[in-house]
Amino acid sequence: MANSKTCALLLVSGLFAACGSSQNKGAQMVSAAPNAVPAPLVNREKCNEQGKHVVTADTNDDKKPDVWKFFKSVDIGGQKTDVLVCKQSDLNHDGKIDLVNYYDDRGAALEMEEADLDQDGKFDMTVYYSNGKRVRDEKDMNFDQRIDVWKFYEEDKLVREEHDKNGDGRVDEWHYYEGGKLDRIGYDTTGSGRVDKWDRAPERDEDVPGGAAPAPAAAPATTPPAATTPPPAAAAPAAAGAKATAAPAAAPAAGAKAAAPSPAPAPTAPGAKTAAKK
Repeated sequence: MANSKTCALLLVSGLFAACGSSQNKGAQMVSAAPNAVPAPLVNREKCNEQGKHVVTADTNDDKKPDVWKFFKSVDIGGQKTDVLVCKQSDLNHDGKIDLVNYYDDRGAALEMEEADLDQDGKFDMTVYYSNGKRVRDEKDMNFDQRIDVWKFYEEDKLVREEHDKNGDGRVDEWHYYEGGKLDRIGYDTTGSGRVDKWDRAPERDEDVPGGAAPAPAAAPATTPPAATTPPPAAAAPAAAGAKATAAPAAAPAAGAKAAAPSPAPAPTAPGAKTAAKK
């Protein structure tokens, strides 16, 4: 258990995050974009040891804690119960907090996660939840401690992205999704903080997975010759189809003008000839 003495030891060992300093670490990455949608409010004091019962764990048996769980006593159904409100983890065992999970007041569902993606001791990504479902991501993609990508979800599906492409702290590109696919992109080309140019997503991005690829496969099914002959020749069989019946008859006529035509109708003529012989 972490108490004031434990905190002192953790401060000496460099594991200060368990003593409530994680909120300072997370505060280093804030949304500086004035035209971005404000983030939901989450009580970061849940990771403060004061008024909490803290349980630590050593997951790699190196005699140093790498997981801290913060429990708060709450009244549930008239009974005092300890619920988990915060969990901090040092995933790579380097003495720095890599992941912080914030839970609701009943300890039943996640409210927020903070993660250190490049393991430099600073948070680069924050994920927000509502009723246990992901609703928003904030990312610092160039690791300058300023958010430059915002993602928004509905029913756990991505519906919109906002980007600060030029690093000036303002959103200048908006991506909108329909049915899980990129539908349109809006740009701020004047620095006004608003969309002044639109691009539609290329249709091929939507059609290729289910349209363009199956098309070649469908052609052989209906016209087998098209599978072995290029598209220009595919038209020739259509025209040759009419000549196909005349060409074989003309070829024998060229080879033997008197005899070849006679064998051709032989199947029907023999009856007439036999009758004549009789």
